[in-house]
Amino acid sequence: MTNVGIIGCGMMGRVHSIAYTGLENVNVKAVASLSREQTLECARLASSRTSTVDEILNDEEIEIVSICTPTDTHRDLVVEAARSKKHIFCEKPIARTLEDALEMVEVCRQNGVSLGVDHVVRFFDSYSRAKSLIEEGTIGKVVMARLYRGGVFPKHGWNNWFDELGRSGGVLLDLSIHDFDFLRTVLGEVESITARSVKNTPSHPGRNRDHALAILKFANGSLAHVEGSWAEPDNAPSKFATSFEFVGRDGMITYDSDEDFTMRVQTASNDYPSFSKSTPAANDPYGLHIQKFIEAVREERKVPVDGTEAIEALKISLAANRSAESGRPVKLLEVV
Repeated sequence: MTNVGIIGCGMMGRVHSIAYTGLENVNVKAVASLSREQTLECARLASSRTSTVDEILNDEEIEIVSICTPTDTHRDLVVEAARSKKHIFCEKPIARTLEDALEMVEVCRQNGVSLGVDHVVRFFDSYSRAKSLIEEGTIGKVVMARLYRGGVFPKHGWNNWFDELGRSGGVLLDLSIHDFDFLRTVLGEVESITARSVKNTPSHPGRNRDHALAILKFANGSLAHVEGSWAEPDNAPSKFATSFEFVGRDGMITYDSDEDFTMRVQTASNDYPSFSKSTPAANDPYGLHIQKFIEAVREERKVPVDGTEAIEALKISLAANRSAESGRPVKLLEVV
């Protein structure tokens, strides 16, 4: 039996609580957060007990700690957990700054513990299936990609932390990082990024820009357009939506969550077009990622998305923010 502690009981803490309960030989022993109401809810979902951060980190029976707190708190909690010899499954982004992220990875290495980061989009069936089709050569070399991810402003954050650029990093770092990470697994390393962002939502008084566009140039010559939004109106039909389009020399793959979660594949063979569509499986990507993380920890091998990979996604987001602020393209080599 693998015992787990969850730190942070907001929306993602609840997601982790549910995901762990669906796994065999895993027990959420304790949960902790600053909100008593949210802590009680996570404890109920995970059939667990309420606790404190110190109690979780000092409990020798707890092997793994999930960290589901605001991004700017990740560094301190991960460092403390690593020094307590806990393996760590941390929500994305890994950290708010590159300096913090590098320290987190190094401290985990020094203490011989695994650090996994929940870049969960890799485990959504629609995205993983598209990646497989591209790797199989179904649409030939990808020359262009377009991805969208957005919804209403995330008002559920503790003390409205999403609206503070210094805490969340804004929509490019907190939200679009999902697509930056996924694109990197499909198209390889990013060379440069050009981004623009605006503040669009009149319904909240904060300062953070909430809608952004970014164009990524990859080392292999491919281009990708990424749009991220927290600016959908509160009364929008869909509170959250995602879509992607990959254009290759021999075909195209498209997906839209607003169109019955349908994925379409268009190819041409011997001058004759071919078209197919399917509905990806409604799997639990969070549970799948956590399961694979736990298996890797048990077998003492590399976890699915480690801190080093998460740092590469963070660099893209930081470059995007720098480009949006400066109005110029930013090379990834500038992010050091």
